[in-house]
Amino acid sequence: MVYSSRAPSCGNDMTRINFILDNIPDDKQKILDVGCWEGTYSQMYKKRTNTVYAIEGSKSAAERAAEKGIIVECGNFVENDFFPNMLFDVIVAGEIIEHVFDPDMFIEKVRRMLAHQGKLIITTPNVVSLPRRVLMLFGKNPSLENRVSKESAGHIRYFTFEEMERLLQDHGFEIIRSVSDVVNFNGAGTLYSTLIPRLFKRWGRSIMIIARKVS
Repeated sequence: MVYSSRAPSCGNDMTRINFILDNIPDDKQKILDVGCWEGTYSQMYKKRTNTVYAIEGSKSAAERAAEKGIIVECGNFVENDFFPNMLFDVIVAGEIIEHVFDPDMFIEKVRRMLAHQGKLIITTPNVVSLPRRVLMLFGKNPSLENRVSKESAGHIRYFTFEEMERLLQDHGFEIIRSVSDVVNFNGAGTLYSTLIPRLFKRWGRSIMIIARKVS
């Protein structure tokens, strides 16, 4: 996977990041960032009093995260054991599960690593967002990847709100909040609406869910 030199910071992306930040208490929480990239967002999750741990599949990205003061381990989240004997108050899985071969194994591992009543903050692309529906209506590919190329983001799983919520509930989670971020009007993401997904979340670009471990 190729990483750029810095994290995206335009309003389009920051709508999703601010959702995550708004749902992380600044109360000496132990936070785990799954797929932390190079740690730019992980740094934000520290706020003033939190301790942030992270797991990252790319060695170079993990090294850059460590340079930012993130306690990071490198490897495959599902296949390897990380931070043994440690439970987390909040686990963040931002734009990760769409890259995972077995989402059930992924969510079950998240559940095991959470403390009692711990929170999962998960975001993933919405396969039935309004722009994707329009593309499909006109016989166009609604951004579904079926080839490996330089332009590929590596998505192999696609979710609707209902499917994601059911997956979480099947693994002992209670849905606390389920919202979306933006509806894009152009491919670059520079023209978008935050109002539309507030009214019709299923039209929004992202599935953004806060879930609590209850079993």
